[in-house]
Amino acid sequence: MKRIKAAALLGMCMAVFTACRGKADVNSVSELEQGIQTVEEAVNAERSEISVQDIKSSREVREGTSADTVVTPEDFPMEYDYGSGRISDWSREDMLKKTPKPKGNETVLNTVPNPVKIQALYLWEEGNVPAVTRFTEDMDGYFDEWNFRPYVTAIPVRDGVKPKGAVVLMAGGAYQFRGNYTDSLPTAAALREYGFQTFLVDYRLRPYTQEEGALDVARAVRFIRKYADVYGIAPDNIAVMGFSAGGIQAGEFLMHYDEMVDGTKLDADYIPDELDDIPAHTSAAGMIYSFYGRLSVGNMDPDWLSKGELPPTFYVYGTEDPFYTQFEEQYEVIKTMGIDTGRIVLNNWPHGFGSDGGWVEDYAQWLEGIFPSGGALETAGEEGMELFTPETRIQDVIDDPAFEGFGRLVFPVDLGLEGTLTLKEAGNRLVWYSHVNPERTVSIVNEMKARVQRGEKIFYDIYTDEEKKKDPSKEDTGLFYFRGDPGEKFAVVNAGGGFMYVAAMHDSFPHMQELAKQGYHAFALIYRPGAQTACEDLARAVAFIQEHAEEFQVHREGYSLWGGSAGARMAAWLGSYGTAAFGEKEYPAPGAVIMQYTGLSEVYGNEPPTYACVGVNDGIASYRTMERRIKGIRANGTAGEIEVFDGLSHGFGLGEGTVAEGWINRAVAFWEENTDQ
Repeated sequence: MKRIKAAALLGMCMAVFTACRGKADVNSVSELEQGIQTVEEAVNAERSEISVQDIKSSREVREGTSADTVVTPEDFPMEYDYGSGRISDWSREDMLKKTPKPKGNETVLNTVPNPVKIQALYLWEEGNVPAVTRFTEDMDGYFDEWNFRPYVTAIPVRDGVKPKGAVVLMAGGAYQFRGNYTDSLPTAAALREYGFQTFLVDYRLRPYTQEEGALDVARAVRFIRKYADVYGIAPDNIAVMGFSAGGIQAGEFLMHYDEMVDGTKLDADYIPDELDDIPAHTSAAGMIYSFYGRLSVGNMDPDWLSKGELPPTFYVYGTEDPFYTQFEEQYEVIKTMGIDTGRIVLNNWPHGFGSDGGWVEDYAQWLEGIFPSGGALETAGEEGMELFTPETRIQDVIDDPAFEGFGRLVFPVDLGLEGTLTLKEAGNRLVWYSHVNPERTVSIVNEMKARVQRGEKIFYDIYTDEEKKKDPSKEDTGLFYFRGDPGEKFAVVNAGGGFMYVAAMHDSFPHMQELAKQGYHAFALIYRPGAQTACEDLARAVAFIQEHAEEFQVHREGYSLWGGSAGARMAAWLGSYGTAAFGEKEYPAPGAVIMQYTGLSEVYGNEPPTYACVGVNDGIASYRTMERRIKGIRANGTAGEIEVFDGLSHGFGLGEGTVAEGWINRAVAFWEENTDQ
C-alpha cells in the first residue's frame, strides 16, 4: 500500500512536470511548486515491506547502507558543499541549489582545462548553441533563465589518486530542475576516490527538448576526449551516467546523438567547430533509478534499443521505487540482447537516493573492468601520463622524460631556483612579479607534457650546435611552441625579468597557452640576459620562424610581438628597428606589438600598431610614461591603445582574479583589427 502511494505521488509529479512545456505563467509556476513538493514526498515516503525473496533476481539485492556515503570533501570549495550525501539529511534547498556558473566567458573551446581543480566551462560558444526551441525573455517560471547556457563542471580525482577514466554525470529533476547537490555532486565526490575524473553536465531543461539536452551531453564528451591526456585517461575510458531524468538524458545521447552526430542534426544554422571533429564516443553507461526511454516510460523494445548500439550498462535502483518493475524489465531486455550489464538493487529504498546506499564502489569496480584499456592512459608503451600537481618539485618537472634536452629551460635558469621547490612555491621566487597563479603553473606543465605525448614538438633550438659551441651562452635559449590552426598568424611572447632572468612561467607561458587555444601559433622565447643579446635572440627567433614557416604552417605576415616588462622593451625595439638591426636578414615587420608594464618612452615614428596595459600602482613602470608613448604613437597616425588598471602593481601577467583579467582578449582583438586593415 505504501509503495503504491509513493508511486501515485511520483506519477502525479511526472505528469505535472511533463505538462510544464510551452510558455510558463502563474499557474505553471504553482504547478512547478506542486511538483517539487511531490518529489519531496515521494523521496521521503515510508518504505514498504517488500521482501528480498519477492525479487526475481535476488543475487544483486542488498540492504542499503549509509556507512560509506561520502560527505563533502574538505578540499571542495564552499560553494560545492552538498552536506552529508545522505538522503535522510536532504532539504528542498539542497534539491534546487544550482552549481556555480563558469567565470566570464570561459568555454570548452577557448579555455585550457585545469586537471587539478574544480573548473566550470560553458559548453557552447556564445551565439552558436544548436537549438530548435525559442526560450525568450518574457517566458518565466522555469528553473533556468531564458539566457541559460549549458555548462560542464570538471571535478578531478583527489591529489595522489591515479586516474582510471572519466564519468559524465547528469542529475535528475524530471526535466524541471537539476538536483546536482543530491545526485551528481555526492556521486562525483565518491567516484573521484576510486580514480575517476568526473564531469557534471548542466544540460538544458524545459522548455527545451530532450534532444537539445542530448547535444549538451555530446559536447561534454567531445571536450573530455580532446583533453583526455591532460586528464590522464585513455580517450575511450569515458562513461555517461544519469539519475532519473538525467539517466533518460544519457540514454537519449547514446541512442541518437553520440559518435559523429553534431548540432546540425537539429539546427541547420549551427556552425560546427573543431570539437565536432571528435567522436562523442563512450564505453559505458550508468542508469541510476533510470532507464532508456522517455520521461516515466522505459522502452522495452529490443529492436528499438538495438539501433542505439548501446554500451555496457549498469543499473542501480531501489525496490520501493515506483518504477521498480520497469527497471527490472529493461534490465532483463538489455541483458538478453547480449549487452554487458551490472546491477545493484537496494531493498526497501525509494527513488532519488543519489550516492547513498553503498553502491558507488561496486559501480567503480564494474567500470574498471569494462573500460577498454582497463584503467589509466597508456601512451607509447608507457603506463600513463602522471599529472603534475602543486606539490610536484620543479626538479621532477625538469627531469621528466617528456622534457628531455630542454627541461632546465622550463624554469628560469639564471635565477638559481632550488630543485626542491614545489610548483606552488616557485612563483614566489619570481622577482618583481605579482599575482602569480600556481594553478596556471600546474596547468602549463601538464599541457606541455600532454602535447609531447601526443607527438607534438614543443621546443626548438634557434641556434645551431656550431653557434652554441662558439658562444656557450646561447645554450640557454630557444622557443617553446604551442601549435595553432594551419595557416594562422603567429605570436612571439617575451617574458620580463629585468634582463637578468626570464620569468616565462608567469609572463610568457600563460600568454602562449591562451593564444594557442584561440587558434594562433604561439611561441615563448627563452633568451639571454642583457638588452642587446635579448634583442638578438628575438631577431633570431623571428628569422627562425619565418624560415620554417611551412613546417610550422604559419602565416608569415601580420604576426605579433608580445612582452612584459623587459620583454615588452624587446618587442617594441624589434617592432621599431626590425630584425636587420640585430644581425638578421630583414623580415616583415610585425602587425602589432603588445606591451605590458614597461617604462619605455621613445617614439620614432616607425612603430607598429601598439597595445599597452599597466597598473596604476606600478612602482617600476609608470602608467603615465606608457600613456605618453601611446599618445605619441597615435600622433604619428598609427593605432595605439592603452588600458590602465586601478590598484595593480608591476608584473600581473594575465591578471587572473584581478580587474585586469581578460585584457589578453582585448589585445588579441586589437591585433586582429590592425592586421585586417
